[in-house]
Amino acid sequence: MYISKNINIKKLLLSISFLSALFLVAGCSEQKKTIDGEFHLGNFGADWKEGSFHLVVPIEWIGDSSITIKSIEFIKRDGAPITFEEDGIDYEVFGADPMKSSGIYTEPNLGIVSNINSLEIKDEGKIVFLFSLNDVEKDSERRVKIKFDSNGEEFEKVVVWNTLEELTTYHN
Repeated sequence: MYISKNINIKKLLLSISFLSALFLVAGCSEQKKTIDGEFHLGNFGADWKEGSFHLVVPIEWIGDSSITIKSIEFIKRDGAPITFEEDGIDYEVFGADPMKSSGIYTEPNLGIVSNINSLEIKDEGKIVFLFSLNDVEKDSERRVKIKFDSNGEEFEKVVVWNTLEELTTYHN
């Protein structure tokens, strides 16, 4: 009976140690910060052509406070980046004057653009995508990942943008 109690106590201590370690790991693991709010990007439909052009897009932040954009990236649903080699899409992102008209522009009449990093948006703003396209097919897996600060904390949102999903250089 003494041996049986000793084995049960060891099992109990081992179980407690295991559960304590599990809670410690779970408590220390990095947790994604969330923020109430969402982004909306203006949608465009066009017969996109191979080559380069600028697209001025309205961006809306629906949230309690203003935000500062840190970066904007095109990704696939699984988080992999969209590349020119694989997807036929190359791009750069800039900030624009909120009063700039949305639409497609050639460089000479685009006006002044700014670095996207540190673009502040309170409710609405404008961003500019410089696209270079080559053999682009529609892909419903494409997303826009936006990293931004709000009240000194960094956040990230992945946005479905129909224009990016429907972007193609193939037309019937």
